[in-house]
Amino acid sequence: MTSIWQSFVSYHVAYELWQHPDGDPTEREQRFEAVLLFADVSGFTAMSEALATLGKPGAEGLTAVLNHYFEPMIALIRSYGGIVGKFGGDAMTIFFPCDNGNQREIGRRAIQCALHMQAEMSKYATIETRVGTFSLSMKMGLAIGSIFCTTVGDPRLRLEHIIAGQALDLCVAAEHLAQDGEIIAHQALVELVGHVRATPRQDRFSHVHSLELAAQPVAPHSLLNLSPRQIELLAAYIHPIVAQRIQRGQLHLLNEHRQVTVMFVRFEGFNYSTPTVHADLQAYLTAVFHIVHRYGGYLNKVDMGDKGSKYIILFGAPIAHEDDEERALACALELRDLHVPTLANQPTIGIGIRTGYVYCGQVGSPQRQEYTVMGYAVNLAARLMQVARPGELLVSHETQSGQAQLFRWSQPQSLYVHGRSEPVQVYSLLGAEQAPILPPLPNSYALPMVGRQAEREQLLHLLAQAERGQGQLVGLVAEAGLGKSRLVASVVKRVEDRFHSLYGECHSYATSTSYLVWRPIWRGLLGIDGTVSLEQQRQQAEAALTAVSPKLTPRLPLLQSILNLPIPDNDLTAPLDAELRKASLENLLVDVLRGLARKRPLCLILEDIQWIDPLSLELLQAVARNSSDIPLVLLLTYRPHPQQHQETVRGFAHFTELTLAEFTTDEAAELVRVKGELQEKRPLPPALIQTVTERAQGNPFYLDEMLNFIYEQQAEAADVAQLELPDSLHNLLISRLDQLADEAKTTLKVASVVGRLFRADWLWGSYPQLGTPEAISSHLADLTHAYLTPVDSADAALVYLFRHIILRDVAYESLAVATRMMLHEQVAHFIEQQYPDRLEQHLDALVYHYGLSRNEERQRHYFALAAQTAQANYANEAAIEHYQRLLPLLPAAEQGDILLKLGEVYQLVGQWENAEQMFGTARQRFGQLNDAVAMGHSLRKLGTLQRSRGAYETAL
Repeated sequence: MTSIWQSFVSYHVAYELWQHPDGDPTEREQRFEAVLLFADVSGFTAMSEALATLGKPGAEGLTAVLNHYFEPMIALIRSYGGIVGKFGGDAMTIFFPCDNGNQREIGRRAIQCALHMQAEMSKYATIETRVGTFSLSMKMGLAIGSIFCTTVGDPRLRLEHIIAGQALDLCVAAEHLAQDGEIIAHQALVELVGHVRATPRQDRFSHVHSLELAAQPVAPHSLLNLSPRQIELLAAYIHPIVAQRIQRGQLHLLNEHRQVTVMFVRFEGFNYSTPTVHADLQAYLTAVFHIVHRYGGYLNKVDMGDKGSKYIILFGAPIAHEDDEERALACALELRDLHVPTLANQPTIGIGIRTGYVYCGQVGSPQRQEYTVMGYAVNLAARLMQVARPGELLVSHETQSGQAQLFRWSQPQSLYVHGRSEPVQVYSLLGAEQAPILPPLPNSYALPMVGRQAEREQLLHLLAQAERGQGQLVGLVAEAGLGKSRLVASVVKRVEDRFHSLYGECHSYATSTSYLVWRPIWRGLLGIDGTVSLEQQRQQAEAALTAVSPKLTPRLPLLQSILNLPIPDNDLTAPLDAELRKASLENLLVDVLRGLARKRPLCLILEDIQWIDPLSLELLQAVARNSSDIPLVLLLTYRPHPQQHQETVRGFAHFTELTLAEFTTDEAAELVRVKGELQEKRPLPPALIQTVTERAQGNPFYLDEMLNFIYEQQAEAADVAQLELPDSLHNLLISRLDQLADEAKTTLKVASVVGRLFRADWLWGSYPQLGTPEAISSHLADLTHAYLTPVDSADAALVYLFRHIILRDVAYESLAVATRMMLHEQVAHFIEQQYPDRLEQHLDALVYHYGLSRNEERQRHYFALAAQTAQANYANEAAIEHYQRLLPLLPAAEQGDILLKLGEVYQLVGQWENAEQMFGTARQRFGQLNDAVAMGHSLRKLGTLQRSRGAYETAL
């Protein structure tokens, strides 16, 4: 653990804390001789611009390449006694302290380190990416001289290490003279070391080619044994969220995709050779820290590098607020106008600001790393800072467009910036029209049903008809967030004493998981308790079937696929082929429904059937065909986009479709009133109500979330003019999640990988770093209290449900792809370990999770098993999907048998051209292996196919 903490600061910082265990680091400064090495990589900007076209995967891909470069380079630097003082994107500031007086030997090691690093760059001459091939090269500057180091800030808030001085200025000047692949050193260092093969350059600099006698590596600096107090001080150099993740061993969960407003601030006016510079920097940067903290931003780093003195501020990472753009702009104005009384001369600044999705996370290596952001928005903000005039605040169009009414702006201007072939549109931020700061985001809570009176009455009327024996098929269609599930719950509550209601839900990631939506319905209808043994579950199913009719009991084994329960075949079911077995299952289920509905009317709810799997859809059709004369309601919810499922149900005479519209103004006002009563809050001012309802645009879920926000911040009538609600639900939900305790938030993110419905024990089983079962249960209780993940099932194994799928999607998509893949693999591995005797029951989950991991060996295994199982169950579309996913994972020599099986399924569903292609390709594969028997088998398959198509001559 100590090594991780130390990796987030330079060794020099850790050493200073170790030497002064009880001191305040902001009260000390160091001035000493050192060799400075500034290494900047060329080529990353072009790669970054190209990868930016891929969106989130591009930013993550760039970071992977960067870390692939950093890790060996940092190890090499440490082997020569160097200390990585600062990162600057793809650049590093490295220093070699001359603390033992042996300046010549240390200078020689520094030059040798630079030569070795330059030699290693040949490994990066050709880098293949999804958007082309790129080449990286390095420019380096070296100098010896005095450097100034200190810590500034407030230990209770934020600390930052500063490196500046003559040696840094000279090595940066040297780097500016270098071309790609060159090492430029200040002449004083060349003369000191001696025996350096070098070519003179302008202004007392030289191009270094080699050393006549190579320097040898030395032992890297050893880890320091820091006390808890020293680690507490060290943690002040990084963000509290980062520190908490380190403490809990959850560094992987730092890596995220977020919308961030990035601010680069160039500051000038400090002379680092004067005796008062430490006090001046402390006064100025502490004031900056407090301003940034007040606006909810994060001052990520202070750097004196190739772009002068600058600091970088992030709004949205690692903590987001619903109004980060507004906060950033107001903060920038206050920084521009900052006056520090103790400074004789106030610094002049230039600022660049840009908003966009970036990759946030660790960059570097386990020996030396930092939390940073990568992406196009970061690059452009840096470029805007460079071209900003003193006192100018340049803001990109993307940031300005959402904040145009709150601030005063110059006319737009088009600027050409380094690295961009096209001009970018920017604005100068002049001032604020009104106070722009909003309080934090709210928690959520349950609400009684509001509105939808006509739809409720119509549904109740249809249920009454069904109760009289006139079965109903009802479709409830609406966009996400308009209240389909809420309306269904309200109606079911009204008839709970007359109807037996059961519920199933489709998932976007499980469109090939057979009978997924029906499984909880049928397990509920048959009274199966999932917490007991498999044998007890089988007995429960048998008893329930017998209770309906003893004549049905011999058909019990047909239920194994829909119940996901191993039930051995008997003499009646064993001879059935897949097609006949499926038809027999559908007949059995219809018979059971008829029997149960005679005892008590049934209401079966199938949610989100836009994602229904093919076998579930066919069962739905079978039930619908046979339900018009029994007390049964099939209540379907789906989104309005054209889908096959809509056409398959609209043709039934007893089908009724209800479409939910957006809330009317009166309904929205009623929701506001009811929510206020539930919260026991004072009525909201009319102007604020109008602002909220207009922004929600009649979507009750959006409106509910925005009202949570308003009540949490306790807005007054006078605040209406200042209020700027979030531009999108995505950003609103991210900012809501960031208001949670970090433990609860990380629990939520891991849960999002498991799925919308998740068991508590799967969380601590899959990712032990989350904490103990007791701790995770406490975090889940907090999430349930906030009504983000209510309890779905309170049996022995607690099951939770994301309140809304959008919430789950936002939490999931915020994770870095690499983190998701790691977690998916850990979930799958947990399933294998936890249910070794029930793997077939969890086959769909194993396919899903391993399918989203990097583990190709397990993907091959489970894709093949899932394909064979689907084929045996006559789930042909699922079998095709699994075989198609399996094929690219196999070497050509092993594809033949799978191609034949895929061809068989294509032939079975009448896709004869695809079947012919698969059989023909299989024949080619076997021919390449000189396998005459398998080639003959392929030819027989082709012949049988042609005969079934009536092409008898071709078949012969």
